[in-house]
Amino acid sequence: MQDKFLFFDTETTDMQSKDIVQLAIISDDGVNLNMYFNPVQEISIASMAIHHLTPEYLRDKPKFTEANYEGIPLKEYLEKLAKEYIWVAHNASFDLEVLQKKGIEIPKSICTFKLARNMFTEDNGKRDIESYSLQFLRYYLGLYKKENAEHIIAHDALSDVHFLQDLFHYIQEKSSLTVENMITISQEPPYIRTINFGKYAGRTLEDIAKMDREYLEWLRGTVSDKEDLVWNIERVLSLNKMTLF
Repeated sequence: MQDKFLFFDTETTDMQSKDIVQLAIISDDGVNLNMYFNPVQEISIASMAIHHLTPEYLRDKPKFTEANYEGIPLKEYLEKLAKEYIWVAHNASFDLEVLQKKGIEIPKSICTFKLARNMFTEDNGKRDIESYSLQFLRYYLGLYKKENAEHIIAHDALSDVHFLQDLFHYIQEKSSLTVENMITISQEPPYIRTINFGKYAGRTLEDIAKMDREYLEWLRGTVSDKEDLVWNIERVLSLNKMTLF
């Protein structure tokens, strides 16, 4: 049975409670949903400045728990989609948490942010590119040249899922990653190759490991609260240790 992919994005009230105000979903085989919700939590000014969804606009929208899609309770419809599709998002952990807070569990998911960090590099694979945001990749990879002109609004969930769909298909075309590879990468911390602080700011972890391994080992203990960076430091230290023998 061929894998089916569903592309989704959410907009929320803030970065803490993550109460959903918009959900957009599309798929290659015709799923198309774009819904707004009157949230329980107050919308932060910072979030409004990003997605431009105001309390006044959302006042007459349904609560998520009361929403229906084509006569079906929305939660029931999403649970059905969760069983049928592999869900794809950019920085998927955020959007998956938003849905999880509403009782929606997604068994299989892929994060294009982590795939992009794994794939797209500079300096023969040693350095990260300037940014891995969806909008940066849209221009960096030239995806904007072929996109539908109707979907060009940044930070609107519906537009973003169209950009996301284009990015995922580009990754499929340009890489040899299997679906299983993509899911595995999406479950690991994102690749980090360059640090932007300290005395080696701007240098790659790989270069630091070669010229000052003790500093990198010290840094690993100092930034223990930054799990993604610690994982990458350990990854590079392990690789560098192998080259010594």
